[in-house]
Amino acid sequence: MADEARADRIRVDIAQLAIGMYVVELDRPWTETPFLFQGFRIRMQEEIRLLGEVCSYVWVDARRSLGVREQLAENSARAEQLQPLIAKVDFNREAEQASPVWHAARDESLRILQAVRLGQELDVGAVKRVIKECVESILRNPAAMLWLARIKNSDDYTAEHSLRVSILSIALGRELGLPSYQLEQIGVCGMLHDVGKIKVPNEILNKPGALTADELRVMQSHASEGRKLLMSNQQVTAATVDVAYSHHERLDGRGYPRGLDAGRIPYFAKLIAVADAYDAINSDRIYSKGRSSLESLRILLDSVNSHFDEDIVGHFIRMVGIYPPGEIAELNSGEVGIIIGCSPQSKLKPRLLCVLDAQKQPCKEFILDLAALPRDAAGRAYRVREVHGSGAFGVDIEAYRRKGLVIPAHL
Repeated sequence: MADEARADRIRVDIAQLAIGMYVVELDRPWTETPFLFQGFRIRMQEEIRLLGEVCSYVWVDARRSLGVREQLAENSARAEQLQPLIAKVDFNREAEQASPVWHAARDESLRILQAVRLGQELDVGAVKRVIKECVESILRNPAAMLWLARIKNSDDYTAEHSLRVSILSIALGRELGLPSYQLEQIGVCGMLHDVGKIKVPNEILNKPGALTADELRVMQSHASEGRKLLMSNQQVTAATVDVAYSHHERLDGRGYPRGLDAGRIPYFAKLIAVADAYDAINSDRIYSKGRSSLESLRILLDSVNSHFDEDIVGHFIRMVGIYPPGEIAELNSGEVGIIIGCSPQSKLKPRLLCVLDAQKQPCKEFILDLAALPRDAAGRAYRVREVHGSGAFGVDIEAYRRKGLVIPAHL
């Protein structure tokens, strides 16, 4: 019997761990770790992160785990399949590949909401397929997919917001060093995190003014409604349900629907919460004008350790950048340009493609690199007066990219 038990113990690298695996031994004494129990089933992404802080590998009991051998085989196959793709690819070449992937994912996001409206079952397999392609694109060059996420032209905010949160979360997971199979899990979580909003009446969802106390309770019910919808589908993972239910919890315990404190909020929910808040702040709504990326990041930073995890926000800011490609910069001269990048040595002095003159009229495009300390016609040093979101002053960033004038750098 003892030999049989040993045969069911599998050594698993931290990067290969998944929710549902039963950890029975570490690569160091339990007393040197923060874990109280010598043996436990992984129930939250946070536990995997904590294991990664103290261990390189662990031993898992296959008999007491949920599909551990199948999970490891699938993870290994995915790693082998994606390994050649994890490389730098030219932005324009990747943009050509990413565009149909983006549109297929957007269509799928719309289909999800339509299915829920009609009381039909979600096609989770289709969601996983489009998310897998998004992950592969982001591993090749995240700048292309993140650029597409800046183009906001849909009337269905919930569908496009869910897709943008998915893309931002995948890119953030990559920044955090998560393995590809977890990036796919995060992408699905992002796509489905707001599915419960279908149960919120449009007059509340799109109300121009402030919500009443009763309306706010209905709005906040989307987390619980999302949990119910997803739990009824056998193809949906526990992590996806956790994110739908917990992405509005706060580290200080003042979130909803359960008022969880930091230690009880699933790691993926903490990650999705940052991407969700950023896109919501950064997007135009019926009741509010979207803030610039710079202002959105400032709001996130002001909310660390109360709303959001400080480490996750720090990685998110590094991923997006203070002056991200695609934002519109208004200079102190009145001229307007599209931010096309920053050198690593001058993160606060972006490079711009100037497209409007001081009177906000179209001009002959030219490159202005603020790191070179250029001066305007009056001899004043150029500086950024204000950063605006994509589309400000009627500037179509995608039109300039198609003309080959905007080529964002690799991330």
